Amino acid sequence: MISRRSLVSALNARRVADWVVIERGQEVATIAEDRSLHRTEQRTRWTIVVHHDVPRGRGTARLDLATRQGEARDVVEQAISLASAAVGPPWSSTPAAAPAKVTLLDDKLAKVNLATAAAELLAATKRPTGANVQLAVELLRERVNVQSESGFHTSWIATNLTAEALVAVGGHSLELTRDARRRVDLEADLTAALASASSDLTLLASAGKPEPGRYSVILRADAHLHGGGLGMWRVFAEHAAAETERQGLARYRQGTAIAPGADQIAEPLTITSDGALDFGAHSAPVDDEGEAVRRFALIERGVASGLGLSAREAARRRVEPNGGVRNLVIARGTWTDATPAARTIEVRRLRSLSIDPYTGDASLELGLSIDRDRNRPFTGGTLRLDLVSALARARRSSDALRRGPYLGPVSVLIEDAELLV
Repeated sequence: MISRRSLVSALNARRVADWVVIERGQEVATIAEDRSLHRTEQRTRWTIVVHHDVPRGRGTARLDLATRQGEARDVVEQAISLASAAVGPPWSSTPAAAPAKVTLLDDKLAKVNLATAAAELLAATKRPTGANVQLAVELLRERVNVQSESGFHTSWIATNLTAEALVAVGGHSLELTRDARRRVDLEADLTAALASASSDLTLLASAGKPEPGRYSVILRADAHLHGGGLGMWRVFAEHAAAETERQGLARYRQGTAIAPGADQIAEPLTITSDGALDFGAHSAPVDDEGEAVRRFALIERGVASGLGLSAREAARRRVEPNGGVRNLVIARGTWTDATPAARTIEVRRLRSLSIDPYTGDASLELGLSIDRDRNRPFTGGTLRLDLVSALARARRSSDALRRGPYLGPVSVLIEDAELLV
């Protein structure tokens, strides 16, 4: 039977260079209306990270376990074997730093029965009139314990709520997912999402075809955050990864403008990674290697500033690790939603989003848009953008949105883009 104590004992017996054991004791309640599913479970998950030194360098292995069955020493032997097969340049672990101070527990879910809370959440969700909505919710409460070879130990309790919905109006339907750390945040986000989906599905019934040409483009939240997570903004997270920068694959370099003239516009872009944001989707006191999470700037006024540093990358650069890129906080602008002078389309939803991780070039397949000049909805069409340059120069709305790991402007305006058909 595997336990945290047995894993620690087996790791100490082998005397590897460094190790981290993360134990997650989880309570989960799930309700799905379309399947009449009501389920509760208690489970334990482990993450084991082993750094093993041999004469030719250091190898690292990570194992994720979802079962108590088996022997701890067999798990440790497997991790060491994998680490020995992945040896790279030598490096040394840095001393443990103080974990970030961050709140991840919804007090209202701290002691309640999660199954009851899930049923109450479903009953309290406001459904838009005229739409057929099928909901599924999952509530998770977990206690996380982190222990490392250096003697470092910390623990915390976190909650996470996820809602999935299928919204149908007439012959059209949309799937959407929302998650949050607190019930109050999920309720507000889900209510707004269902209303927006219902409205967009109604527009789809009368949508026409796109007309090619050059337009100013307003990207609403469901468009620039397409696919969940960071949406389009993940291009900056990818280029701020220290591994990418070290290999020479990053689009820009520290201390330089992220795009020509990006530091000279009226409202230059500033982006911060904040893994210590209270109730942030990607917030944590420490990362999965036991390193303290820190807040740092990726971009300051259009200039590349910081990198997400894992323990390995930080050691190679002789700096402190910061837990990597996590929640992104994008500075708001002063743009308001007044129709620009040029021809304008408002993109409400995308059908797909493809981003080249090296060049930052993106292809946006439009799902639902509105031609502002003609007040006409349409579906289809493609925008191809140099996404780094486009978002660096885009005007950002003055109102903010918090969704998952994103905190930033609700809408952005790209003032010159070509719509292809």
